[in-house]
Amino acid sequence: MTFKDEFNQYKLIMTNRKNLIVEGVQNVESFDDEEIILDTKMGTLILKGENLHVVQLNLENGTFIVEGLCTTLDFSEERKGIKNKGKGFIERILK
Repeated sequence: MTFKDEFNQYKLIMTNRKNLIVEGVQNVESFDDEEIILDTKMGTLILKGENLHVVQLNLENGTFIVEGLCTTLDFSEERKGIKNKGKGFIERILK
């Protein structure tokens, strides 16, 4: 495996269902304190939980970190059919 392949990996690291690090994120479709929808290199990832807070988002290197109680991780290889629950991430920040 080359350095470039290692840098482009898709990876999830969860600690005690309260902290989640996702590598390979390409876009944040929507988020609120109960649901986050991510577009990743491996498809769509829907994270559900309670009191979810985005700690870090770096789309340049594909890193996303969230804190809160994670109750469900739902993976889908299909990207079609997901309806945006709310405004896009950037639209919410630049309000």
